[in-house]
Amino acid sequence: MVRMPILFICSQESDYLQDLTYAGLSEILPEGSVIEYPHHWQFHKQRKFFWSRRLEYPRNLGLISREGSSPSCNHSSLEKIHQSLKKNEFQLVVLGSCKPDALLTLNSLLETIQAPWIFVDGGDRKEIGGDFERLGGKESLTLFQSICRNQKPALIFKRELPLQSSQEDIFLLFPLPFSLQVSRVSVLPPNDHKKYQVLFWAVESSQTRKTAFRLLKGCYDCDQNGSISGQKFRKYSLKGEDYFEALNQSQIALSLGGEGFDTLRYWEIPASGTLLLSESPRIQIPNNFVSGQNAVFCKNDLSDLTALIDYYITHKNEASEIAREGQKHLLQYHTHIHRAESIRDILSSQLDIRIS
Repeated sequence: MVRMPILFICSQESDYLQDLTYAGLSEILPEGSVIEYPHHWQFHKQRKFFWSRRLEYPRNLGLISREGSSPSCNHSSLEKIHQSLKKNEFQLVVLGSCKPDALLTLNSLLETIQAPWIFVDGGDRKEIGGDFERLGGKESLTLFQSICRNQKPALIFKRELPLQSSQEDIFLLFPLPFSLQVSRVSVLPPNDHKKYQVLFWAVESSQTRKTAFRLLKGCYDCDQNGSISGQKFRKYSLKGEDYFEALNQSQIALSLGGEGFDTLRYWEIPASGTLLLSESPRIQIPNNFVSGQNAVFCKNDLSDLTALIDYYITHKNEASEIAREGQKHLLQYHTHIHRAESIRDILSSQLDIRIS
């Protein structure tokens, strides 16, 4: 019997880590190896606002395709999924999202799942499955906990895995932060002729970001370039290539945590050839940037934020060198391909599942 490697259970809503994980696995494995259920249109079509022809931010996600070919739809019907599960044709089942609809799909298939299943937790909360409660209420979290008791996940990949995690004895945990989907984003060469001093385009979803906007108000060119409070996601003026080109034109760009620490911005800034200035990471990131070498980290209370900005604005050569090293480091360790390869290697070493 020929066994298909992966059944990828996905949310039909946007989910950054789900999208990046699916993209990476689909690209490193032979075509048809990753079977999605239910069908997720954003894996196969460009992400656009329904009221506009402009590409939706973030461009880092969506539209999975192989070089030289059009996107393929690796999904199947519920009946075929049930039949394949009953025949034990899958090597692995992946719960690819912490969204409640994906959890309900897993629950509906659970009785026929014979293969090991794993969970990709891309949620903002540090607790395992915490976003099930945040997004679906107590009932959704209770369902997740019940599933884990009755049919424990073989392992869990978590985006917001704290530096000191206390749950390793309950679950087999591995960090899986966001990354850069290089098949979707143009990696721009570092640019020494900058248009902006400091860019920080973000919604105020944390006290850290509110503090940053207060500190930046009236300073540098933040007011003029739109790095101000009161931003609304749907009203971002720069999307798609325009967004990355603007990052490339900045001397310094900030990435500060929202509801979680990890942001797409953390990876997009070095991809754009610009100096990344971030608060010190509070989650596990394998092969992370090193402050002063390929990024710059400020104190978590932002007490040295403006001092660091002042320093690197006046030491442009040093800032440019760090930006160049940051881009090299990103491309060496932090693309969606690297994340997928890490998943593949961990599955092999921990579960003796070989999906290549």
